[in-house]
Amino acid sequence: MPTNETVWNVAAEYFRLFRYGYVSPQMTVGTTSDDVSELMNSNKSHAQLDFLQSTMASDVTDGTLCGVEQLLKNWRLLSLYHKDVRMELVRLEKAPGVGESLIATTSISLTITESTLRYVYPHLTDNREGEWSPLADKLLNQHIVMRGSVHFDWDRLNGWVARLESKVDILTPMIRLLGNLEDVARVFDGAFIALELKALDEPTENSAMKAAGSLN
Repeated sequence: MPTNETVWNVAAEYFRLFRYGYVSPQMTVGTTSDDVSELMNSNKSHAQLDFLQSTMASDVTDGTLCGVEQLLKNWRLLSLYHKDVRMELVRLEKAPGVGESLIATTSISLTITESTLRYVYPHLTDNREGEWSPLADKLLNQHIVMRGSVHFDWDRLNGWVARLESKVDILTPMIRLLGNLEDVARVFDGAFIALELKALDEPTENSAMKAAGSLN
């Protein structure tokens, strides 16, 4: 059923609730993403989950993610394995064309920690010596600031967001930090996170080089 929500209200509330990533007092490194499934099956109130369920279609997508549960799981994993996660709304404007969809310009920042290297970039660990590789040393404790955008595809009939499209430019700050695209490729080839900051069940392959090629 349609609601009194507008896409402007929904977008503003999305950035307010997720400004500091996934919020949970029980969030600790080493727990599993199934915690979100348990949360959805419980009677406990959770502001971020309640918001997504009330303003998004049940089959809402964001790239390869599908459904409210997957959206929240991705936020949880991103926040679990990084420090100081922050998403700032820079500008919000109507998307070109017919309809009430919006495009938000964003600034996303996070800090790479030992947990990040261990769980997101495990291939950068020298398991034989138990020490970080030179690339890992360069990344450790670095604060990354990225430009991004979020497209809110609004379903006026039902009064909810039918599709999200989140984009993040992580290549630019990574190239600035590491000095060359080849090292950036080594970081992401084998990582458990995509260039769009989507958590993965399997490591990436050649993603950085492909993305850079598409920019040329």
